Amino acid sequence: MSKSQAQKLRQRHLREGKLDPAIQRLHWNGVNPVSKKTPSLKELQAKQLHKHKSRNLNHHHGDDSFFHEIVMPCSAA
Repeated sequence: MSKSQAQKLRQRHLREGKLDPAIQRLHWNGVNPVSKKTPSLKELQAKQLHKHKSRNLNHHHGDDSFFHEIVMPCSAA
């Protein structure tokens, strides 16, 4: 079988005396990166409460909002 491009690159680095990429792959010290924690009900509610708050910090919906009404004179026949 032929070699993959990544395998060729790894062997080239080793030939040139560069660092072996396998050494750079660190172990997790017993931590499983795949395991996930299910959020609690309070965490889910807090997430929904604070959702998009940072986007709307400068927007105030109150006295400074405007309503433009265009009045067209109607012709009486």
